[in-house]
Amino acid sequence: MKNTHLEHLEDEILNSGSAGGFNAITFLRQFSDMLTGKKTDLSITTKWDGAPAVVCGTEPVTGRFFVGTKSVFNKVNPKICFDDTDVDRFYKGELANKLKDCLQYLPQLNISGIVQGDLLYTQGDKISGIVGGNRVICFTPNTITYAVDSASRKGSAIRLSKMGIVFHTVYKGDTLQTAQVVPQKQAPKYPSTKDVFVASANFIDATGASLFDQGDVYTFNSTINKANGSLKQCSKFLDIIQNQGQSTFMMHLLLKKFFNQRIRAGRGIINTSKVVSEFAVFYRETLEAEKAKKKTAAAQKKYDRMQIDGLLFIAQYQRELYHLISAYISIRTAKRMVIKQLNKVGSIKTFIGRIPTSPEGYVVHNDKSMMKFVDDEFRLANITVDKSWATK
Repeated sequence: MKNTHLEHLEDEILNSGSAGGFNAITFLRQFSDMLTGKKTDLSITTKWDGAPAVVCGTEPVTGRFFVGTKSVFNKVNPKICFDDTDVDRFYKGELANKLKDCLQYLPQLNISGIVQGDLLYTQGDKISGIVGGNRVICFTPNTITYAVDSASRKGSAIRLSKMGIVFHTVYKGDTLQTAQVVPQKQAPKYPSTKDVFVASANFIDATGASLFDQGDVYTFNSTINKANGSLKQCSKFLDIIQNQGQSTFMMHLLLKKFFNQRIRAGRGIINTSKVVSEFAVFYRETLEAEKAKKKTAAAQKKYDRMQIDGLLFIAQYQRELYHLISAYISIRTAKRMVIKQLNKVGSIKTFIGRIPTSPEGYVVHNDKSMMKFVDDEFRLANITVDKSWATK
């Protein structure tokens, strides 16, 4: 598989039914151990808000150094760049300029395989500023602005470098088109050079700053137990909704869309009873909108029937839906507690505009799967950013 979209922890109850729900509980119980100083199977990488995504390294067939976006994996017309001429053929504008910088400087890292990372800055992206009376060097690759103390070792390295990047994924294969992700709990490591600052994606808490105090432990475990209790009340329902509906209007897919729209709009998911009734309205309006797109009476009748069946289903399972939403809320509450603790370790100041913000979030691995722990504030801000470098 390629480096596909990672899922939010709470969405596991909708993606994978009851098994997904109890997998989320397992993640949280492992965090309960980790954040009280016990050994666990968890490993964490920090999500840097870098852009664009860069795939680079040694092309398996030719043995030559290459760069590109995730389009290097295309089955047809892979956009693999060995030199500036290739960049000009496949890419334009600022994205092309950044990939040319990658071609010039990344060979210094002696990457022997295939890796994927996120670009943090090139030479023209860095600016100097003052934060809290201290001079900092700043860069804004995407939504979040990073500010690093200019007098620190890291700040000095950034100031002198030509570009910055963070690597998070390794691939292996006989060709780029057949390359697969190599499962790993730690991000790939490469030493920085004078021209290339390589940020680390690996989360390390050397001082114990992220550990819970006793009150937090009690609250966190109580929240997990509440989520677990709600999941037991709706576990059969979670499996039923995987098959209820048609195509993109499956009930679990519409619930996920409904929840994520609310979160991205900054409305949140708080009042369980109110959210149940609002989902019924969302379901009806979604089906009505789809019906309006249809030209024939037969197609419209299909959506009338689907809407009636869906609303009857929601009414029939209102109690179970209540428990599903309660579990979703509790999992999100516990996840936010985890993010808050992990953020205490951060040494780089982060902003959205001029407003201080939390880092983007984290990717958490256990022995079976990996999930992303991303702050709602970032999810809300990220939908409005202008990605002038964006491409497929």
